Amino acid sequence: MKTKIFTLLALAAIVLSTQNANAKIRRVGFFGTPVVNTDYTDLQSAHDAATAGDTLLIFPGSWTATYSKKLVTLGYGYFVDTLTLGTGANAALQNIKGTLYISVTLATGSDNSIFEGLDAFTINGDNSGATISNITIRRCYASAYLHISNVYANWQILQCYVQILYLNYYSTAVITNLTVNNSFINSLQGNSGAGTASNQTGQFTNCIFNNTPTFNNGSFIIKNSIFNTGRSYDVNCVYQNNVINSDYGSIPGNGNVNINGTSLYTTVYVGDDVQGTYSHDNRWSLKAGSPAIGVGVGGTNCGMFGGTNPYKLSGMPRIPAFYKLTAPSNITSTNPYTITFSVRSNN
Repeated sequence: MKTKIFTLLALAAIVLSTQNANAKIRRVGFFGTPVVNTDYTDLQSAHDAATAGDTLLIFPGSWTATYSKKLVTLGYGYFVDTLTLGTGANAALQNIKGTLYISVTLATGSDNSIFEGLDAFTINGDNSGATISNITIRRCYASAYLHISNVYANWQILQCYVQILYLNYYSTAVITNLTVNNSFINSLQGNSGAGTASNQTGQFTNCIFNNTPTFNNGSFIIKNSIFNTGRSYDVNCVYQNNVINSDYGSIPGNGNVNINGTSLYTTVYVGDDVQGTYSHDNRWSLKAGSPAIGVGVGGTNCGMFGGTNPYKLSGMPRIPAFYKLTAPSNITSTNPYTITFSVRSNN
């Protein structure tokens, strides 16, 4: 009996190549035998060799690059090692484990790029004042920062686990139509020199704000979310159907539910404020009887696991994982030859 484990990224190459016959798959830091014009030892070289629309598959390592073209950048998820696994985690399906750090600076031409499944991800603007539009960051773990420092339009941050999100890293930043959905945001910050930040607009839906977020007085709609602490610089914000820690000030009406802080921590989540056996991200699931259940717009649950596109544990990219193949032999010539695949969807 022969068993072979396929990596998630190997499958990504198969899936993505069928979606766009003209796009090329390029690997960064691949630990197998390198293939010319496919494998690269650094991210910048892979970017420079790529054509707009290509996909970069990222393996463990420390990678930095400046993007000036539309690319899809895929990782293998996060919280997949034994130190972060726990109840509800995505265990035993990832053949790729190791430390990953990736820092990307966006320059003119990088519009419409997609980043997904990346661990320890930092994204910056190049401070040129250029407009960078239609960036999608999905299922990424931003362990450092997401610096918003240029002119940005129609960005999407979806199903992410973010340590620090700067709404306005530099006072010249302009943010229009920002969408942040189903994400954990440990800290949302703004630059104190940005004034009223009237040039910031967007919506936060089904998020968890772990520390007091600073909305920089931008014009944001916040709904179906949970505030573990307070809010600041939010006079232009509209709150709909959120769960609010009333110890930091209640928000009456508009479907908002105000809960005493002590009660919030003990009744809302399965694992907070004592994580226990839960994984880093699954600890924020709602416990049975949670006051955040069914109080969102239309009766959805509040928090990052609510709504139509809930948070995905461990940031698994949206591709099926063909993670195991079983065959009777690697030398047989029998006909027919029976093999068995093990597959899981990560949609």
